[in-house]
Amino acid sequence: MKYLQDVLPLDELQNSRARLKARLIVYGLVVGFISGLFAVAYRFALSNIDNFRDALFTQKEGKSILLLLGIMAISSLILSLFLKWAPYSGGSGIPQIHAELLDRISMDSVPTLVSKFFGGCLSALGGLALGREGPSIQLGGISAKLLSEIKGSTILEKRYLISAGASAGLAAAFNAPIAGVLFSLEEMYKSFSHYLLIPCILSSVTANFISFQLLGMEPAFSFPMLRMLPTRYIWIVILLGIAGGVVGTIFNAGLLKTQKFMNELPLPKYAIIFIAFLMALAIGLWNPELLGGGHHLVEDLAMNGFPVKSILIFFLIRMVFVWVSYGTGAQGGIFLPVLVLGALVGSLFHIGFSNVLHGEFYPNFLYLGMAAVLTSVVQAPLLSILLISEMSGTMMQMMSVTAVAFVSYLVSQALGSHPIYESLYDNLVSGLEEEEEEENSEESSLSIQHFLVPGDASYVGKPLGKLNWKKSPLILSIVREGEEFIPNGKTKLLGGDDLLVVLETEDMEDLTAWFEGNL
Repeated sequence: MKYLQDVLPLDELQNSRARLKARLIVYGLVVGFISGLFAVAYRFALSNIDNFRDALFTQKEGKSILLLLGIMAISSLILSLFLKWAPYSGGSGIPQIHAELLDRISMDSVPTLVSKFFGGCLSALGGLALGREGPSIQLGGISAKLLSEIKGSTILEKRYLISAGASAGLAAAFNAPIAGVLFSLEEMYKSFSHYLLIPCILSSVTANFISFQLLGMEPAFSFPMLRMLPTRYIWIVILLGIAGGVVGTIFNAGLLKTQKFMNELPLPKYAIIFIAFLMALAIGLWNPELLGGGHHLVEDLAMNGFPVKSILIFFLIRMVFVWVSYGTGAQGGIFLPVLVLGALVGSLFHIGFSNVLHGEFYPNFLYLGMAAVLTSVVQAPLLSILLISEMSGTMMQMMSVTAVAFVSYLVSQALGSHPIYESLYDNLVSGLEEEEEEENSEESSLSIQHFLVPGDASYVGKPLGKLNWKKSPLILSIVREGEEFIPNGKTKLLGGDDLLVVLETEDMEDLTAWFEGNL
């Protein structure tokens, strides 16, 4: 175990922390503004593309079908070129940001930004069932990385700004600033630090302000919940949570298997994408509402409702189509498509219990279904609860949303399902080229990281010198109850301690896993 006893004076370290806080305040605002603009522009572009595409499908004429085929063929080729130019721009983008934060990959900022933005637009134009939230998160994170490169930020600052950009991307995509902050803490960074919280909050609020100014001050979905669901219906909520847990588990398994199958096809990338586009063409000629991210489908479901048979057919088609769309590797996320599946499940439940449920609770069950399925898929219940509450524009449903989310979470855990973004991250890093891994191992570098000690961690109360570390980091300092000091081997960690640690970049993932695995 290494410590910093005589290498760096404590007053110099404290001055460095003060300067870091000041810079993070300024950069957090700038990142929020830039990331918000990217996310809003992307959201605006997808909305107009969806309208244009649906208009072509609605005509159902020979010329419009030929035009669609031409668009799909050209888009397939351009998308494959984009993915070759910026290989980490495909898919959701969330696993890539996570890998970037752990220094497992290093994305080229400009190519990734261009490929993600315009590639996502082409994916939507062809009708792939992919959402805007993952790309918005990656656009926010990469724009923050580009800013940190221009400003010559330190490694630690860059990591915080990337997290702040990811928060801003989600906040602007769904008008959900609190969920944006929690996303970086719970899903991306997987730790809490005051230095992380400052830029994430500022960037999320700023991005949400940009979204409100340019697109209007409205929740992500237009249908409100008129009344709070009475507690006497909690048993239906629990059943919905169980169903959501099962659906999410099936979705995760199917997505990963489809992705693996399509990656192993002996076909060039443009051919795989074009096959998915042909599937979109067939579906769109039958019902264009089933294409794209699915926002219009949810709005129509809320306003008009569907018969049970239609809901079941739409659900099956959308689930399989999301699997195929994501399996192509094209630019686009699964957050919104998952919410669409959840809304369909919630609608089905309201119809099934219509003999006891009043019609005014219909919107409630759409949101409850979203919370159930989303929680099962990402297994981040707090994020799901806050996201659904902010998207609906009210906190009045908090009790039932919390109940359905945690029941769904427990069911998915019992079924052995893993968080989808962790599984996608594992696939990403396991698929790295051998040359890249050898190059990274030869280029040994140091990284600096904050770790917050949870109160229930197994190592709380144990001396640092007796901890069974997988890797031996250099502990710069510990902040405890506002006081900062340099530890020694006899120092015992307490819940709430904020550790500033220096370690070799290649060891960061192992040390992060050690902290998480000893809770």
